[in-house]
Amino acid sequence: MGLRRKRGRHRRRKDRTLPLGSAVIVASAVAGVYLTAAPEGASAVGSTVYVSSQGDDQDSGTLQSPYRTLEKAFSIAKAGTVIEVRGGTYYPARTLRSSINGTARDRVELRPYRAEQVRVDGSRLSTGSSLLSLRADYWTVSGIEFRNAPGGGLVCVSCESTVFDNLSTHGNGDTGLTLRGKGSNDNVIRNLDSYDNHDDATGGKQADGIAITHGSGSGNVITGVRAFNNSDDGVDLWRWASPVTIEHTWSFGNGENRWGISDFRGNGSGFQLGGDAPAPSPAHVVRNSAAWDNTQYGFAANGNTGAIRVRRTTAYANEASGYSFASSQALLERNLSVSNGDAKAETGATAVSRGNNWSPGRGSGWNPGGAATPPFVTTDPVTARGARRQDGSLPVTSFLVVANGSEIGSTME
Repeated sequence: MGLRRKRGRHRRRKDRTLPLGSAVIVASAVAGVYLTAAPEGASAVGSTVYVSSQGDDQDSGTLQSPYRTLEKAFSIAKAGTVIEVRGGTYYPARTLRSSINGTARDRVELRPYRAEQVRVDGSRLSTGSSLLSLRADYWTVSGIEFRNAPGGGLVCVSCESTVFDNLSTHGNGDTGLTLRGKGSNDNVIRNLDSYDNHDDATGGKQADGIAITHGSGSGNVITGVRAFNNSDDGVDLWRWASPVTIEHTWSFGNGENRWGISDFRGNGSGFQLGGDAPAPSPAHVVRNSAAWDNTQYGFAANGNTGAIRVRRTTAYANEASGYSFASSQALLERNLSVSNGDAKAETGATAVSRGNNWSPGRGSGWNPGGAATPPFVTTDPVTARGARRQDGSLPVTSFLVVANGSEIGSTME
């Protein structure tokens, strides 16, 4: 994202691309729709409307007589409307847009009908188009698969109190899920799998798993996410001016040129926690998360000099250092860095290290300031890459779990 200062090398490694079937199970997705505000004087609608590829837009929108398109459903939607989508794959002809606001009491909800699988496929969109673009507050979008857009999978601009739950965003030509703009407050990204996003035309340097970028807003949370096998970073907070909380999130396999992109320039850090010069310096919080097999850093301040808090995380087998906080005022507590390429950690005089398995300061050498490195139960990631639990939360795994019960590193939960 943007003109970041990046490390200049990318090492070739064995391709660790995940089979999509083993990486993610998605409940359902939303059909093709251009979202518009309800016209003045439009008749009231029921609290729930239904869409089916076998329906008819001249019907009533009930379960027995569903609409055929989401264009119709959203043309009459208002605060409190729930749109349920029947199973199938939908190919919108243009970006799906909405500026319809819900309220704290009456949210707008977009979700599948029961557990039916529905997919939104952007392969018929024009060059650079995203699949879904929201400028709306108090939405809940759940159970949706966004794939194969020429641009981003899902973009939310200056949204407030919107929830993105149990989603998949993959194979898109830009970042899987993006929040941007001022006034982006109290949004939650939960149980998302964002993978295989790659911007071929721009050398792979823009397509992250998640980007919260170019804006500000408090109370935003990323939780239960897997961001993997993207051409750029897993999670990127480029030029975001307010603290973001990241927890229970795994970022792996990012930055590898799996697509044969010429002049490849993807970055490939697991977590980029700032950027630009001069950069905003928000005190982001990262806890109980892990980064592995990325082509650059596991966790990096990326120019953010602020008081970032990183606690009980694990960086494993990243090609650069596990942690890069050379100019940050970060507080790094009980983190675990193992088998990373350059060093366990790069920390400067302004960072505070407590209970990590490295010594304070730059480099990978040991001294009495560093905790012992405990063994892992397993370093085989197969279960971490597998299907999520029934409720959408991260899979049960012993990968990178500390074997001796030491309270250091991610619990991988």
